[in-house]
Amino acid sequence: MKKLVALFLLFICFSSPSYAQDFRDISFDELYKKASEENNPEAQFYLGIRYLYGISVPKDAQKAIEWYEKAAAQGIVEAALNIGSLYYKGEEVEQNYSKAFEWYQKVADKNAEAQYNLGVLYEKGQGVEEDLTKAREWYQKGAENGNVDAQYALGDMYFDGNTVDQDYSLARIWFEKAAEQNEPYAQWNLGVIYSNGYGVKKDTKKAKELFQKACENGIKHEFCEQK
Repeated sequence: MKKLVALFLLFICFSSPSYAQDFRDISFDELYKKASEENNPEAQFYLGIRYLYGISVPKDAQKAIEWYEKAAAQGIVEAALNIGSLYYKGEEVEQNYSKAFEWYQKVADKNAEAQYNLGVLYEKGQGVEEDLTKAREWYQKGAENGNVDAQYALGDMYFDGNTVDQDYSLARIWFEKAAEQNEPYAQWNLGVIYSNGYGVKKDTKKAKELFQKACENGIKHEFCEQK
């Protein structure tokens, strides 16, 4: 059975982190004062969110980026992630993969999502020259730091064997880690591994259980329609 292929979707951190909760309900003027006069990085981050979504202020993606940049300069990782994601998606600002790469790289030493995103950019050659070795290395870092998308992507590389030596054992290991986080494509592909006996003893019962979990978590396949 041909395995399903997951889309490579960049993690987008548009929701506010827990430390911004204190700034959710204060007035725009008070928030602006904390961000500008007090140079509070959390206030700067949340002000960026307000400008991005037009919360109590007209939507303005450029102003959002300006405040995200101030917050990122003071160590707010989520701000850098948001800037990178805005440039990658190109919906609120002009798409710019090079700038997305730049912002993800700034926080890649401390953030698993940024590590995964760099892997995507290297694999697709977006904003940087295509380099499958570096893509694997960044996926590896993200996977080891618990990012479910990186775990799936790394498992997929080893399963396909197109960009690295095919290794069903390593594919299984990383799919298992992603499946533990309820990643449906990883659950499905684990089912494929056990159904076909790729690097393991064939186990149709376990395969069926994994297929069922994948269906419950959103996979669309004719198997999921069976009673």
